[in-house]
Amino acid sequence: MSTKDKKKKFSIGKIIKNNAYMLNLIRKAAPGYLTINLLSGVIDAVAYFLMNIFLYYYVLNAVQQGQGIKEIIPILVLVFVVAVIKYVYSQITHYCRTVTHPKIVAYIKTMLHKKAAEVELNCFENTDFYDKYVKATEEATGRAFDVLWAFEYTIYCIISAIGNLSLVLTIDPVFIFLAAIPFPLTLIVGKLRNKVEHESDMKWREAVRQRDYVRRTFYLLDFSQEMRLTEMWKVMFDRMRKSVAELKAIIKKYGYKKMLLDYSFDIIFDIISQMFVIILALYKTLLKKTMLVGDCFVVIRSTTVIACSFGDIAGMFVEFDKHSRYIETFREFLDYETKIPEIADSPTAPSLESLEIRNVSFSYANQEDPALKNMSFKVNKGEKIAIVGHNGAGKTTLTKLLLRLYDPSEGEILLNGENIRNFRVSSYRNLYGTVFQDYGLFAVSVAENVLMRGNVTEADKEIVVDSLEKSGVWDKISTLPNGVDTTVTKEFDKDGAVFSGGETQKISIASIFAGENEIVIMDEPTSALDPIAEHKMYESMFKACEGKTVIFISHRLSATTYADRIYMFEHGQIIEQGTHGELLSLNGKFADMWHKQADNYTEKGGLKNEKD
Repeated sequence: MSTKDKKKKFSIGKIIKNNAYMLNLIRKAAPGYLTINLLSGVIDAVAYFLMNIFLYYYVLNAVQQGQGIKEIIPILVLVFVVAVIKYVYSQITHYCRTVTHPKIVAYIKTMLHKKAAEVELNCFENTDFYDKYVKATEEATGRAFDVLWAFEYTIYCIISAIGNLSLVLTIDPVFIFLAAIPFPLTLIVGKLRNKVEHESDMKWREAVRQRDYVRRTFYLLDFSQEMRLTEMWKVMFDRMRKSVAELKAIIKKYGYKKMLLDYSFDIIFDIISQMFVIILALYKTLLKKTMLVGDCFVVIRSTTVIACSFGDIAGMFVEFDKHSRYIETFREFLDYETKIPEIADSPTAPSLESLEIRNVSFSYANQEDPALKNMSFKVNKGEKIAIVGHNGAGKTTLTKLLLRLYDPSEGEILLNGENIRNFRVSSYRNLYGTVFQDYGLFAVSVAENVLMRGNVTEADKEIVVDSLEKSGVWDKISTLPNGVDTTVTKEFDKDGAVFSGGETQKISIASIFAGENEIVIMDEPTSALDPIAEHKMYESMFKACEGKTVIFISHRLSATTYADRIYMFEHGQIIEQGTHGELLSLNGKFADMWHKQADNYTEKGGLKNEKD
């Protein structure tokens, strides 16, 4: 937790606003549900007061004063009617909760996921922002129901306190003072407990996230080979020991404080309030004879209820304060102003005629050296552009700027001569089809991974099959019992399929063949393929991309023979450009890389000792 977070103060106004914000989300997700819960609190409080306090008070005093059954029957009928109303309404409430809670969860999760999809890529590279996102997603729905319950219970406590206060005031007002003692003390102690609990919980979550990451490395397929073939498991064990030690340190630091504050609650209520009330009531009933038995019962029972209500109301204020701290994190995430917003009334991006990078520079956060420096070049419709260079030269950074995952620090990117910032983000990105080096498949069907959407029709499946044939993986998919409907991985489906790295990449590449995008960006699209498979893949891809604009990055320079123009990057700048033949004739750095790679191949096209 940052120092700023530790020093953050939560005023009563902030507490009210944050909890009201969450209640308003529930109202939007399920109109009328707040009213149902409010009435539930009122009915439960009235029923409890009549059935457990007023009935005994009335009957005991009636018997002591010699009244007959006729005087008691009306109150019995009233209590019976209220009990029936309570039961019927509880069933209605239970049904509403069963139906409504999933709606509320879906509404809040949709907000979070939509926001996560909107924010720019560097937000997920920012540790503080990512922590906020994780905490928001973990807490949001559970916290919403906690706030709702606290709201309902506060209503219950207020109605209960009013009923019992009215009754005790008619007997002896002095007992009200004794019952009210816990209220201010509970607020003070609760405020302290909340501060300790929130601080410890935030640190606990950070340590748990570290521990859970280590646990995943031991059972996820992604890490299975390295964990068995290297000593990385020792590193992970060490990380696990450190995270567990951190959790123990958190318990040691905050555990005794929380225990002491919890005991303080019990002492305030059980000793300061209840014992004094019981002693005074018994004294007035048994010794002074100034109080009826029913009055004595009501005073002891009602003051206990009043004290509990006051204490619980104070406790609910404490709970609202605790919820407010978590809701603040939730709101900070949702209120984050996206630097690359989707503006609905912005014009849609037109069909591509030209794409120009003009004087573009870009720097990542907390990095001194820029990833791109004053870069300029132009791509015309239908051109095939290759971008080459050593790792860290800025190749992938450029593709992310073209896709507007980032915006340039300086300069501009122009579509048909107009800055891409002027177009609606989604429509601009829809111009592109992409395959990245760090590709990944989702645990959904093969068809959905190829089309990158749901609602797959039979006509769509024909497109998927054709795309898989072009990418060279249909022979594998066709042998599976469910074909293109096969789920990728066995994580959620025992009949799912696990694919090799090359097969996975071919499925990812198939999305290019299935798409109708005007511009295709391929960032090391064949890194998992052998040179012969790569050659066949590029032939298929460029044949399928006839008429489309293609920008591709490849560390294997043999692929650049397909390009109309080649740009060689170094330290974020273009150091050489031209056709394949022109760059070879320059005998510069491109030619040097080309000859070194070519020397790895035998005359028959095999490899001598290629190290990719």
